[in-house]
Amino acid sequence: MFTLRLALGFNPVLPVQDIVKIAVKAEAAGYESIWMHESLFQRDIVSYLSLILNSTKKIKAASGIINTYTRHPVVAATTFGTLSELSNGRATMGLGLGSFPTIPKIGLRIFPVKEMWPVKRVSEYVELVRALWSGNNINFKGKFFQAENLQVGFKIQSPIPVYIAGLSTELLELAGKVGDVALLSPALASVETTRKMSSAVKAGETSANRKVDKASYMMGSLDSDVNKAREAMKGFYFFLFQLAEVIKPQTLEPYGITEDQLAPMKAAWKKADIAGAKANAPNEAVEALTLTGIKETVQHRLEEYLSAGVDLPIIMPIGNVDYAISTLAPANSA
Repeated sequence: MFTLRLALGFNPVLPVQDIVKIAVKAEAAGYESIWMHESLFQRDIVSYLSLILNSTKKIKAASGIINTYTRHPVVAATTFGTLSELSNGRATMGLGLGSFPTIPKIGLRIFPVKEMWPVKRVSEYVELVRALWSGNNINFKGKFFQAENLQVGFKIQSPIPVYIAGLSTELLELAGKVGDVALLSPALASVETTRKMSSAVKAGETSANRKVDKASYMMGSLDSDVNKAREAMKGFYFFLFQLAEVIKPQTLEPYGITEDQLAPMKAAWKKADIAGAKANAPNEAVEALTLTGIKETVQHRLEEYLSAGVDLPIIMPIGNVDYAISTLAPANSA
């Protein structure tokens, strides 16, 4: 029996009102939360969260994720404090280092990542945000962030969970040490990679003698026709982007996918040839990295990720979105 705890996640590419309609349906279907990716050049994430929370009564809404470069922690503290106030405590802050493809485009340095002190940067961010939420007068001077004689001008009535996202072992350990929840994957990860990320979080938990939930994004394409489900996934730009530029080739070797097999897809992607990239994306990559197929196949895959340490799957539905949401609805499994 697969989990009754499920969330939905989306990129900020749909009109806000469309996402609000989905959120209302998701609430009725028993989903725990709605997650919105942040992008520097797409619709504003806070606008999404505000309308989702204002249009629902029970479902939570979360950033998945905001970055530590373009949104100062003081701004984030007041923003999520306000979201929490308008929703009676249903707002969640998902936080990560930065948006790798876009941050450099506005003149901010993010590479090489290790030279940017990612653990220090995220740790300071979380510390300052929580200090401000305490209601106390704050004087904070860190390597990256400062706040002098500053106090939030309204009372934060409800605790605001902080989800810390990371791809590196160090950031995942930090999530286990200080996060309320660890966010394991931005969208695509094999079961084995997920297990390794979960283990890194557990190392942080052990060192701090605590336990945190582990959430993970998972792209999902459901259809009664397996081929339609697979083709929808292969044609999704975010899947192709992750496969071409983010996923390490060695991750796919256990699934029989070689770097040579990926080369034609990557070459097409670099030329902005989406049709060519789709045509050359291996079916095995879809199976290794996503939840794709009929209901029973996807439920089985979910169980594999749960066994790898995931507590809250965040499904990113692709293709037949309404079908996927209704088919996996937790209310149907209660």
